[in-house]
Amino acid sequence: MPLSSVSTADLLLHGGRILTLNPSYPVAEAIAISAGKIVAIGTEQELGDFVSPHTQVLACGGRTILPGFVDPHLHLFSWASRFCGVDLSAARSIPEIRRLLANRLPHISPGEWLRGYGYDEFFLAEKRHPTRQDLDLVSLDSPVILRHRTGHAAVLNSAGLRQAGMHRDFVPSGGGNIERDVRSGEPTGVVYELEQFLRTILPPLTANDLETGVKRANTELLRQGVTTFHDAGAGNTLEDLALFRHFSSAGVLSSRATVMIGHAALPRVLEAGLSPFSGDEYVRLGSVKIMLHESRGELYPQANDLAAMVTQAHRRGFQVAFHAVEEGPISAALAAIAQAQRRFPRTDHRHRIEHCALCPPPFIDELAETGSAVVIQPGFFYFYGEKYVTEVDPDLHSWLYRTKSLLDRGVPVAGSSDCPVSPLVPLIGIQAVITRRSRSGVTVNPCECLSLPEALSLFTSAGAWIGFEETQKGRIMPGMLADLIVLDGDLTAVPAEEIGRLKVAMTLVGGKIVWSA
Repeated sequence: MPLSSVSTADLLLHGGRILTLNPSYPVAEAIAISAGKIVAIGTEQELGDFVSPHTQVLACGGRTILPGFVDPHLHLFSWASRFCGVDLSAARSIPEIRRLLANRLPHISPGEWLRGYGYDEFFLAEKRHPTRQDLDLVSLDSPVILRHRTGHAAVLNSAGLRQAGMHRDFVPSGGGNIERDVRSGEPTGVVYELEQFLRTILPPLTANDLETGVKRANTELLRQGVTTFHDAGAGNTLEDLALFRHFSSAGVLSSRATVMIGHAALPRVLEAGLSPFSGDEYVRLGSVKIMLHESRGELYPQANDLAAMVTQAHRRGFQVAFHAVEEGPISAALAAIAQAQRRFPRTDHRHRIEHCALCPPPFIDELAETGSAVVIQPGFFYFYGEKYVTEVDPDLHSWLYRTKSLLDRGVPVAGSSDCPVSPLVPLIGIQAVITRRSRSGVTVNPCECLSLPEALSLFTSAGAWIGFEETQKGRIMPGMLADLIVLDGDLTAVPAEEIGRLKVAMTLVGGKIVWSA
């Protein structure tokens, strides 16, 4: 399968098992690459004519070669910031959290915020969130903030609450919620869905700290074989898009980025004359992100506001990405899509529901009928399966993170990590969507298990499709970008339960080796 216009290759990979994700030519022996694109695939003998004295030839020793992984939902700057704070993801008790914070305290300036990331009360011995009193034992003077693993909750100490102005009579806007002591009415320090507000209180990372964090995140992206990702920040602005372009052009960010924009920034995007998915091969404008959640018994944004927001983006040709986890927000998102479609019909909008954790049967039909897609996080099964089984009503387990039911109904599904909410390990995600099993052996709704080809598609071709890039990425075919990964073993020969033990041996972006073990 050659491109007739190219006679020689810059790079030839051979001697491996190439899984192309192209149903009409599923397996090949060799790949020829020129000018950053795949020019031919086939047998080693067929591609011999592409080798010249200037061709670099790499023997892959029977290893598996795949398209580069596409992660259509992660949070790069949030991830980068965690490298600059205290990692609490492995903490298993509140005293351990205090110890980790106290170790960092001497290394920050007086009055500087002490930041911790990644705790989850389910995995703490106390089975509860820390409180202001717990954090006051670390410091009464320096403001302290902990961010929950999910990003939807945080905890502040007394100094942090004072700086944020969160006193007894404080009323949050936009559907956020402050937990209060039932006797005194005072804030306990635990807050929910107030991330946007907190960003106005906390000083941003310094330019040097942010760049250092992005460098570390970039290395991990390449080490895990992620050659393209979508940044799903609901607060992203044009300035954030410019930052992505800066890091890419400066060589700090090697993976290709599609940057979602918060709905609040859409007017400025329109004023700037930017069209949907405008940009270049390395950084593009992405979806319009809308956060949907329920608080104090109400949906935010409310139905009328939501409908107006979706219609505004939809009629301008933008894809909308809805953060919607449970039934209420998912139902509201589907209703808003249906209304926008009735008013301004589009044949291929690809609006996407991010997470769609609880998906009852009627929603599957609605997703199909509205032409919507779903972006799920299979790694959640592996890392947090015990939490789902414990906290979700057993009668609802069959609705959890459905994959096979959606695909069988014709609903497009792509797989992502939501990093740093869960670790970025696509091979674990592939294993998890095949086995639906956690690392401790808990199985979550096994009726939704997928085959290996289906699972691979979630993290390659489906990820490319969800970003309107199916003609450029996600499959190994002539004309596609040469974004490839080489695994350290034969993916087709290992048991499904051991796929996550495989490692990426080499990552290529645009035909260049950007990471190698």
